[in-house]
Amino acid sequence: MEKLTHLWNGATYQDHLLQSYRGFHLTIQSLLIAVGTGLSIAVIAFADLPRVWAAYIILLAITTLAVYLLWSMHALIKARGIDVDYFHKEIILEEQSLPREQQVLTAFKVEQKFNRGKVDIHEYFASFELTPAIRNQLTEKGKGHTRKLLDKYLFWGFYAVWLSLHVVCIWRIADLMVYQN
Repeated sequence: MEKLTHLWNGATYQDHLLQSYRGFHLTIQSLLIAVGTGLSIAVIAFADLPRVWAAYIILLAITTLAVYLLWSMHALIKARGIDVDYFHKEIILEEQSLPREQQVLTAFKVEQKFNRGKVDIHEYFASFELTPAIRNQLTEKGKGHTRKLLDKYLFWGFYAVWLSLHVVCIWRIADLMVYQN
């Protein structure tokens, strides 16, 4: 039981780090997008090319920082997710030696992966056949909806926002250059 306690402590610590990294990343990207949006509005609002180019060059610098942070935070969050998965897998392995009603993480993962509120989890888990292959599926890659949303699609969404800011600005710069010629 002492090993299980240490595993739960490790899982909790790694999960707290994962959530902290996600929170930090969302905060930084939100602030940078707000600045980027302001600069894009400046590009649209300015009528003279020197001020437009100045605002756009600053936007390029902010975008470079934002994309670097997207890239590095994605790697960090992905690695931390692997660490959490490691502890979950170890807990599930350790829980095999416990009576079924004490297999807390295993029951949760079975509910998460196979049941999702379809029937009472206690009844479902009591009759669920836990083979080694099923135990492996509980922590395998191919995460659930939330993990995909946070660890993959959210990053692509940020990239799309940055790209759209630049498309709008380039369109405005091209329009100004044609108008002034």
